[in-house]
Amino acid sequence: MTKVLIKNANIIDMVMDTPYLGDILVEDGKIVHIDAEIAAGEEEVLDAEGRFLIPGFIDTHSHLLLYGLYKSLVDLTPQTVGSIDEIKAALQARVDTTPDGEWVVGHGYSEIELAEDRHITIDELDAISTDHPIYIRHSSAHMGVANSRALEIASINEETPDPDGGYFARTDGRLNGLLFELPAVEMLLPHLPKPSKAEMIEALKAAQTDYISKGITTATEACVGLAHGKDDYDAFTAYIQQNNDMKLRLMIDYQLMLESESLKGLSFDELKQRIEGLSDGQCTLDSAKFFQDGSIQINTAALTENYHNVDDKSHIIIPQDKLEDLYMDFARRGYPLTTHGNGDAAIESIIEAYSKINAMADYDEVTRIEHIQTGKYADIEAMKANDIEGSFFTNHIYYYGDKHYEKFLGPARAEKMDPARWAEDLGVLYTLHSDCPVTPISPLDTIRIACDRTTKSGRVLGEDMKLSRFEALKAMTISGAKLNQTESENGSVEIGKAADFVLLDENPLDEDIVLEDDLILYTFIDGRLVYKRD
Repeated sequence: MTKVLIKNANIIDMVMDTPYLGDILVEDGKIVHIDAEIAAGEEEVLDAEGRFLIPGFIDTHSHLLLYGLYKSLVDLTPQTVGSIDEIKAALQARVDTTPDGEWVVGHGYSEIELAEDRHITIDELDAISTDHPIYIRHSSAHMGVANSRALEIASINEETPDPDGGYFARTDGRLNGLLFELPAVEMLLPHLPKPSKAEMIEALKAAQTDYISKGITTATEACVGLAHGKDDYDAFTAYIQQNNDMKLRLMIDYQLMLESESLKGLSFDELKQRIEGLSDGQCTLDSAKFFQDGSIQINTAALTENYHNVDDKSHIIIPQDKLEDLYMDFARRGYPLTTHGNGDAAIESIIEAYSKINAMADYDEVTRIEHIQTGKYADIEAMKANDIEGSFFTNHIYYYGDKHYEKFLGPARAEKMDPARWAEDLGVLYTLHSDCPVTPISPLDTIRIACDRTTKSGRVLGEDMKLSRFEALKAMTISGAKLNQTESENGSVEIGKAADFVLLDENPLDEDIVLEDDLILYTFIDGRLVYKRD
């Protein structure tokens, strides 16, 4: 029987909004006693020395597998490259060490962060190599750019029709290498070199290590199937049978569940029991995952009014009647439903469909919208009225807010983007997320952005839309547990709950303290110390 006594901790339990000094006794992974002073016995003792103990962070939307796999690709993130010349140099360096005919793949590039403020072109990639197929993934994960050899391998040519929900961009009637939205991207992805199952497992282990170092104790993989289709599911099921520390939840792409022979026709309970049985309860099934639009920064989020920079609104991905039929199919099998919706037109479409599902007498599962970046006040009211929950991609304010203000949305819409404030005021259950690897994984960074709503240039987007430190901290702890329907198990520091903790050097509720990852000293999962800062 394992016992741990944590003494002299300033406890932020997420029940009260002020810290209190106390001791916590943990037995077999659960909190069994909290008091001002607990006498030490045979248990292991950790003296927190007045540092601040909070519940472990609950990440409700990121992509662990993509994040882990990206570590082996050419790093083209804005933190690494700032111009097209630097992209070319990074790709050329990889080409020089890669045998002819083998793929060179990069990730994380964002044209709006480049000095040229434009996409790299097929001609520029061809100038690097036509012996190597080259493909670079956009930071949004909703587009990419290929050279001519990559398009040839994927059998994409001038006569190839655009798939429903995506398109191959052209300049002067000629393919320019840009593939927009998942249906177009997915015509090329199967031709990329597939990592082995062992490599995918190692990628998940690497992701887990980084996540835990950021204080994350429970994480949701936001789309099993997004990286390599069914191979994702096979890798996750192998991974969860190993001794992974972090608690894990899986959203699974609805198309994968319709097409995979091993998943087709399963009820939610059947698949949930399978996953929990393989992982000894450390991993569970979260929901069926859908996409109803794309990304604001590539003009593919579906809006009700034109973009600021183009005379276009984009469009929803799944026609309304088909969306409702799909929801009905999965709802009848007991699945909670999760849908990606950035633009207000997509959000309206999702709400309309969810309202019909939630009106079913025998359906009582979670229906949630992800990102909600341009949701209007009326949309948040409709979410409340129809018992719809959500998660806001507030990181966009810092990482992309300037471009949305100046280019994509214009000032009025940018000021109100990611309206978590409205959800807080209206009593809609919500969380915050990074959508990693779209933006870096760091709950403290996400909390900071939601509270100060400051862009990279220092512009504040929506002074009246800020969250308080406690509200944002709730969104990444106890509200995450409520969204996951595990609030009886985790999300707060209370007797009977899992001993999932983060110990911080300073008080995160203190407005004078800068929220950064260096504050994290320890991470505990089920009372076990799984991370200690060097």
